[in-house]
Parts: sequence; C-alpha cells; structure tokens
Amino acid sequence: MRTRQETLEWIAELRGNEAREDVLELIESALNEDTENGILWAEAADLYLPPRSRGKPIDPDLSQCAKALRCLRRAVQSDPSMDEAWALGGLLMVDHLGMMEDALEWWSEYSVINPDSPVPLVEQVAIMARYGEFDKASTIMNSIESLDREMLSNSQKRRLEDIKSNINNAAKSDEKDVFRPQDPNHPRWEKISKYRNQKPVSQTYFLFFIVSPFVFMIGFIASAALSPYGAQGQIATFLTILIAFYSLTRVSEPLFRWMNRNATDLDRALDIEMASGKTCIPETIREGRLHKKMLSFRPPAWLERHQRIVTDGQRISRRWASGYELK
Repeated sequence: MRTRQETLEWIAELRGNEAREDVLELIESALNEDTENGILWAEAADLYLPPRSRGKPIDPDLSQCAKALRCLRRAVQSDPSMDEAWALGGLLMVDHLGMMEDALEWWSEYSVINPDSPVPLVEQVAIMARYGEFDKASTIMNSIESLDREMLSNSQKRRLEDIKSNINNAAKSDEKDVFRPQDPNHPRWEKISKYRNQKPVSQTYFLFFIVSPFVFMIGFIASAALSPYGAQGQIATFLTILIAFYSLTRVSEPLFRWMNRNATDLDRALDIEMASGKTCIPETIREGRLHKKMLSFRPPAWLERHQRIVTDGQRISRRWASGYELK
C-alpha cells in the first residue's frame, strides 16, 4: 500500500506521462488492490468528469456524474478529511443531479467530521430556501448568525444576504402566498399557467429598459444644472450618474423579483420534482415557453434525470416535505 505522499507522486507522474483514459484505467486497477485509498478514489472521480478547460466548462452527463459521485462517496468514507471531495460531491448532487435530499444528508455527515466549518449550514439553508421551507431555513440561519463572521468567505456572505432577504420576505407574507408546488390547488399555479408563455426578464433587459432611462434623465438634469461649473461640474455629473445607477438598481430589486415571480416559482417546482423524484408541474405549463426557458438554464445531467422523472409520471403527494430533520 502506498503512503499519501507516494500516491500523490505516482498520480502526478501518471498525469504527466499518460493519456487521460490510460490514467483512469491504471487508477481503477490500483483501486482493486488498495480499496481504502481516498486519494485514488478522489482522483478517479475527477477523471470520470470532463477535463477542465479555460473557456466555457464542459458539463458532465448523467453517467459521468453517477460514476464520479460513487467514487467521491468512497473517497470521504476512506478519508473524511478530504474537503475537496466533500465540496465536489455536494456540487454534483445539487447543481448537476438535483439530489437535494441526499445533499442535506451529505452536508450533515460533513458537519460531524468538521463541526467548526460553516459550509454545511450555508449549503443546507440554501436548499431549504429553494424548497420554500422557510421555517427550517430560518432556524439554520440563526445558527449561522451565531458563528464568527470571519469564518465566512465574501461569496458566502453575499449568498446568505440573498437567502436572508428571501426568509424575511416570506415572514412578512401570508402563508398562502409562499408557493408550495406539491399542492396542485395552490393559487400560484393559476398565475403561472396564465403567463406560461412569457419568458423571464433578464437582468440585462431590466437594467437597460427599466433602470437606464431614469438614470439618463437624472444625468441630463444634472448635466444641465452643473454645466456652468466647468470641469468640476462634469465630475459632479459623473458622480451623480454613478450614485443614481447604484441607488436605482438597489431600490428596483423588489420590482425585478416581482416581474420574475412566475419564473422563480416554476424554478422551485422543478427543484421539488428533482428532490422528490415525482412530478408536480401541470402538463399545460410544461408545454409553455416559460418552462422550456427555465430548463435551458440547467446542465445536461440534471435534464437527463429530470426527463426520466417526467417519463415515469408518478405524481407527488400534496403533503410532501423534506425528510431531513434539523440536527
């Protein structure tokens, strides 16, 4: 059996001298003899996935994701300290496979191994918010807020601010206004059906056609008022435009969310279908442009698994809820 350092050196040598397919074959052969080598399992998972590229990343298909995830499970089982394997496994489960119930348990297991890490809580609160289970999300958020803020990365802080905003908005709303896709009689289904052929508003479109005209008017007025002051007036006009653009963008965020409410709700329905393995979206909506547009944002493996769920045709129970219990 190789030591950790010997394994890393051997893999580096293979990577430098052999083709990718040959490296995978040699590592699979090595795993037959050393089945508890976490580094080899993690390397096999990486090789099952498409190679990294400098341009647009190549998304794995369902078969590649399944093989990689199987290897990652063995990797963390053999060596629980492999943070990168935990992270990649969580990414595959949520973003590429839609297996969010599995991801909740995955991060729960990681929290036992690394109880001081905020990552499991951040990932779990994000999933609960996507479900629309804001009571559970709020409980997890309270646990996160008790942590030292220095433990969180900037991206995690921004992500949590968005989630916290959604939780606060849900708390201010009536219970019936929180969309429950598993309920076929929920009033939001009628709205989504009515606008099923209306595509979501992109951020670029919103900024260009909604925010920019107001910024232009403010800039025009500022320019006319400050032009007598020469160069200082030009600088003041420029700063006024920047402040106006930033302020109007922040103030108009609720309007942007309102305009995309149907898309957001349909996105939640897709998440629920993937998490439960059963369907909840009416066929009339599934045939609309909005549904097709939302599917265009999903990766190939996700789409392949979702198509299998739709083809199977089992309807979700209106009482469905996440089976994950908060620890």
